[in-house]
Amino acid sequence: MPFSARTKGRVRKRAWFACCLCKRISMSLEVHHIVPEEDGGPDSEENAAPLCASCHRSFGGNRELRARLREMRDHWYEECARLFDEESTTGDVFHWIHEQFSTEELERLTIHNPSYLSGRDARGGLGDTRFSFCDREYVHPLIVKELLGWLSDTRATIVGVDLEAANRSNRFFGNFSVTEGAEGEVVRWEGDRESFGYRHVATTPSGVEIVECHDWGGGSSVFGTVALFSLEEDRALGSNRQVLKAHRRSVLKTRGQFALGDRYGGNVRYRSGVLEVGPDEGWFRRGEAAAWKLPVL
Repeated sequence: MPFSARTKGRVRKRAWFACCLCKRISMSLEVHHIVPEEDGGPDSEENAAPLCASCHRSFGGNRELRARLREMRDHWYEECARLFDEESTTGDVFHWIHEQFSTEELERLTIHNPSYLSGRDARGGLGDTRFSFCDREYVHPLIVKELLGWLSDTRATIVGVDLEAANRSNRFFGNFSVTEGAEGEVVRWEGDRESFGYRHVATTPSGVEIVECHDWGGGSSVFGTVALFSLEEDRALGSNRQVLKAHRRSVLKTRGQFALGDRYGGNVRYRSGVLEVGPDEGWFRRGEAAAWKLPVL
């Protein structure tokens, strides 16, 4: 039997959503059986260890590391209990972990585990759902386009969509392609005389999804945007004509957006808790005038 949702929740909370081995924060932290089920390992909190997807793949099946894994888990639990209280956030934990490494160690982490500093979730973001901006069941580009709104909007007019319903609705319909670009996968929808594409940049420690978008409306302009999204769960009421029933739904919400300008051609990345928009080397070559940085936790 797998761990219960209650047990998983307790393990993740005790670890402050950080892997007990590499200390990487992940909002989709996996809970691993220290002693496997096939060897009689129980589905108890004592037999559970919080691991990121990378460490789970690398060390989860190593029988020789079982005792050490338990020791490292207990040590990380003790550190979390000592350093963080009820009012702490995953951002506080992220900053503490970041301060423990020297510049040289951070550079090595970047080489061997790019997801640690980029913020990218190894399984594609959006927590434990099957939806993703860069893997599994992709979020349809037209949903992203809808959440961005129109250029004439001064503020967001549509702030959230029921992701499961929208991703399979007739409203957001049409084939899209997934291609490998220089900075990662690009998910693109193309209409008769328009197109819209996005690239997942990173998932921050607090679960904010950073997505680079480009919208072509048929003219010469291609408008770039950096969009911030988050996934939340709530409950909605539905009816079977006899009684109202509540059901869970996953709501993709917009958290903000920043214009890149027409035909932007630079590098957008996230590292060490900072969103960086590099110089524009595109059509208009705005250079450093288009570059900026913003802390996003």
